[in-house]
Amino acid sequence: MYALDTQAAREADQFGAYLNETGKYKGQFTRAEKLVSKQKGTHGVGFTFEAEDKRTTRFDVWTINGAGDHLPGYKFVNALLACMKLRQVTEAPAKVDRYNWDTKQIEKVDATVFPELIGKPVGLVLRNTEYEKMRDGMLTGETGWRLEPLVPFEAATEFTSSEILDRKTKPEKLASVMATVTDRPLKKGPAPAARQAQDRHSPQQASQGSGFDDMGDDIPW
Repeated sequence: MYALDTQAAREADQFGAYLNETGKYKGQFTRAEKLVSKQKGTHGVGFTFEAEDKRTTRFDVWTINGAGDHLPGYKFVNALLACMKLRQVTEAPAKVDRYNWDTKQIEKVDATVFPELIGKPVGLVLRNTEYEKMRDGMLTGETGWRLEPLVPFEAATEFTSSEILDRKTKPEKLASVMATVTDRPLKKGPAPAARQAQDRHSPQQASQGSGFDDMGDDIPW
């Protein structure tokens, strides 16, 4: 009934493992959840990415602030659409996994997701980034590391979004990115209390247009 499946054997001890290194990965999103911050009404997408070796990572991408200004994550999400050959996404209700800090358990909760982004092959360049930990809105003085998405690409061809839109015949940008990307430690700056005061009084700047403002016949799909 059973014969050794070496691939299954290799994957057995990787189940539930987490991605934790800067690098280029191919896989799929198992979660693409609509996010809206309660305090400022900022919109975003909460992603869970599963690499081909079944390791996972979670990250949030904030796209539009409460005033309607585009944030840097807006470009990333639009680049994803290009790499997945999508012109738009829709919203749908679904159950997602969420950690309950009170029970210390992962629970299924109701959410709104973007189903077109889920379960499709995609490539990501992820960078290991040091960050300052917070609790109840205040810095704790501790730091940690997490992966942040830098550049999406088409998994099958390794074309980036601009190469796809420009109808390039050879992928070149991804190699340039990988030649320079490294872990990102925290930059030295003001003491935590001073930095918090700056953050409270500094407006969040919007990014420039993403190049997807006038989608028309120039889209090659």
